[in-house]
Amino acid sequence: MSILHVIYDHLNNEDLSIDFIAKEITISKIQLYRKLKQITGKTPTEFIRSVRLEHAARLLKTTHKTVKEIMYSSGFSNKAYFYREFQKKYNKTPGEYRGIENQKVTK
Repeated sequence: MSILHVIYDHLNNEDLSIDFIAKEITISKIQLYRKLKQITGKTPTEFIRSVRLEHAARLLKTTHKTVKEIMYSSGFSNKAYFYREFQKKYNKTPGEYRGIENQKVTK
């Protein structure tokens, strides 16, 4: 199983970490760090967070789930952290993002 498959398959697992991934694909944490940095240009932590935020943004656009449900299904367990990181990436809160995306669909 590849690094990316493990990440995508376990995205909603809040315990997804470099340790978890390394154990799943049976390589050292150092090898994992180097490979992921080479593939994505990001550290494992940065990449996991980015994928989780993209997943949350996609769910905000395509579902009627609450922000809290989306937060948990994207692997976040801390609301303040989720909001801060989402706003950092998209320059909007999750609620603002959903409103803007819904306006685009109705126009």
